[in-house]
Amino acid sequence: MRGPEIGHAAEGHSAAPVWEPMMEGAGTTSRASAVMLPGRILLPQGEECTCRFLSSGDDDLRAVIERDVAVGSRVVCHVDGLGVVDATVNRVSSDGLRLSLQGSPNRKARLAMRLAWHRARLNGQADRRGADRVTPLDPVVEVALADGTNVSARIADLSATGAALEMAVPPPMGAPLTVGRRRAHVVRRTDAGVAIRFVLSLRPEDVTADIRL
Repeated sequence: MRGPEIGHAAEGHSAAPVWEPMMEGAGTTSRASAVMLPGRILLPQGEECTCRFLSSGDDDLRAVIERDVAVGSRVVCHVDGLGVVDATVNRVSSDGLRLSLQGSPNRKARLAMRLAWHRARLNGQADRRGADRVTPLDPVVEVALADGTNVSARIADLSATGAALEMAVPPPMGAPLTVGRRRAHVVRRTDAGVAIRFVLSLRPEDVTADIRL
């Protein structure tokens, strides 16, 4: 399956975003960590505004903005580190708009995973995420070889920088290939196939079990 990837405007991102998430109420004794992410929101009347987004839970998203928006209105949010998020306004208060996330269950799950990653990073629990490896829930992937041949492979594990592929006929060292939609090259032979390195690294928050290359 190759559903739309959240937040990918291009093939990949080789560096982390230039912004840093912040904790709402930093410097206080509050234990609640609300991630603050910059972005933009497209309002129903067509106005696009720069704003901040706050999240303290997997399905919690608030837009900090002073605008008169009716409850039930649909908005489109462009959130740094999350991507494009469709939402409905379910409450308007002095601190902005509380949003209800829209989309398929899979899309909502991916958003929840990204929000959880940002909170873990905020709390110092995700410093090594770029080196962590996961096994995708759907490990089967199509690989395009340098000669134009397409073969099937299985992703044994995957990190932000590369993956281990199980292949019946492994390509040679240094061979270029495209795994799903991501370009890579072979860096090592393994007992079951090859280890590859991506030309453009994945964003660390995208390295989750439900990833689709």
